[in-house]
Amino acid sequence: MQRNGYLLSLLILGLAAGNSGRAFAQATPTASEALQISGFGTVDTVYTGLALGKNASFTAGVDATIRPFYGLYPSLEVRGTIPWDHGSIDGQKNVVGGLVLSKHIRRYQPYGDIEGGRGELTFSHGGYLSPDGAFRYVQTAGGVIGGGGGANILITDRFFFKADFQFQRYSTPVSASNSVYGKEFGVGLGYRFGFGGLARRR
Repeated sequence: MQRNGYLLSLLILGLAAGNSGRAFAQATPTASEALQISGFGTVDTVYTGLALGKNASFTAGVDATIRPFYGLYPSLEVRGTIPWDHGSIDGQKNVVGGLVLSKHIRRYQPYGDIEGGRGELTFSHGGYLSPDGAFRYVQTAGGVIGGGGGANILITDRFFFKADFQFQRYSTPVSASNSVYGKEFGVGLGYRFGFGGLARRR
């Protein structure tokens, strides 16, 4: 049930962003020239950083991009990741947001980002031993901070292919350092809800 609710929340977020973007464009056509809303979804392989753990995940996100600044396009992004499975060790789930900077070279858009938010680790096979071996964790939650990058490659004026990498630090008591470092590799598709000059120029 939690997984279904999480996916539904991500879907509603994406639809709301698209609809609000269209409404904004109709209400203020001049301002809409400077705004681009896009959404994306990727299928991911996640190396969880805990005892060689690995799992498969799905990520969905929304970006709001404004006019370029010194040749770079700044965006505000919100994204969420939910595991399809918990692999042999653990599955990592998170919702994060932050700043993305991209460079647009014809149909290629390389980017870098820095983001933070909240994450959760769920452990397989009855839990994971605490560092002192006194008890088992079944699930832990805490802050997440990280960054990454990748590239969007335009397929049409609206659709794009996405290749993405994220490196994330989870605050969790399951390690002696109270930190676990996850590495997330994803590929997928995105759609731009463009309405104006910015959409055409990108």
